[in-house]
Amino acid sequence: MRIAFYYDSSFDWNDQDLETKGVGGSQSALISITRELAKRHDVTIFNSTSREGRYHGVVYRHVNRFDHEERWDVFISFRCAVPPNVHASCKLHWCIDPGDNSVEKDHAYVDKIITISPFHTKMMRNIFHLSQSKIYEARLGVRADEYLSDFPKVQGKLIFCSAPERGLQHVPRIFERIKQRVPEASLVITMDYSLWGFDPDIAHYRRLFAGLDGIRYLGNVPRHQLIEEQKTSMVHLYPCDGPYEMFCLASLECQAAGTPTVATHQGALSTTVQDGYTGKLIYTLPDYDPDFYQTFADSVVQLLQDGPAWEKMSRQAKHRALSQFSYEGLVQELEQRFLEWSR
Repeated sequence: MRIAFYYDSSFDWNDQDLETKGVGGSQSALISITRELAKRHDVTIFNSTSREGRYHGVVYRHVNRFDHEERWDVFISFRCAVPPNVHASCKLHWCIDPGDNSVEKDHAYVDKIITISPFHTKMMRNIFHLSQSKIYEARLGVRADEYLSDFPKVQGKLIFCSAPERGLQHVPRIFERIKQRVPEASLVITMDYSLWGFDPDIAHYRRLFAGLDGIRYLGNVPRHQLIEEQKTSMVHLYPCDGPYEMFCLASLECQAAGTPTVATHQGALSTTVQDGYTGKLIYTLPDYDPDFYQTFADSVVQLLQDGPAWEKMSRQAKHRALSQFSYEGLVQELEQRFLEWSR
């Protein structure tokens, strides 16, 4: 099949950036999906790259060079509206964001709207009044080969590896409570806004941790280092304070690394994290509960201090992530759907 992904944004990225300077979660997912598809199909990504070419079998072309006369078996608009006059047997709109307003423009002209979690599906249906038959619920995934091998865990090591505005401001008060009961606890913080081509903009977040011992604020790191930090951590902290997450790739990757997540019950975290099985969910928020920080810290401490319970949860998290969320499995499912929809 000839498959095109169209991603019209101002951010200059391509396949090479995944293992080098890093990319955001949606770009990482698109790179991984298209690499897998390109093993069997002719795949092109139209985006804002300044480095056109073929990478891992995927052709990257600038959106300005999109030719409306080209014909495709499957055309997928990713996080943006489908351009006019596309010639394709099947047209799809792949949503990632909670309020993708281009869905309103596209839904009458595409064959399917693709969402990435039950929560995301529900939100899209409620906002845009879509019928269930119009939606195909996919998911994001992990590259299983990156997480098959293990690293020794560092006792008491915690990790935060999501966008800073999604709850990092709450971590200092949680961490100081953890340190009171687990003095050897440490915390590594990765990711910053340079992943999306912006200034890292993390100085004010760094100041929140002033005076706390055991903190390594790394910001954006190369992928191989991120994976090592995920593998050597014992618990992934994510006090997300709003319905921002349509999936949470950071949590899934940590689970694949054998690192359970402790997170709030927000957005799609209720399905990405299986409460009591691959992590723990906190059913309260800091704006409404004065005991939130202690409750969150207590859940982390319980895991750190109960070796058998942590070992079991770590094994379960890794097995579920690798067996149910590999990109290889996801792409095989997508291929079947693409064939059906393009007939």
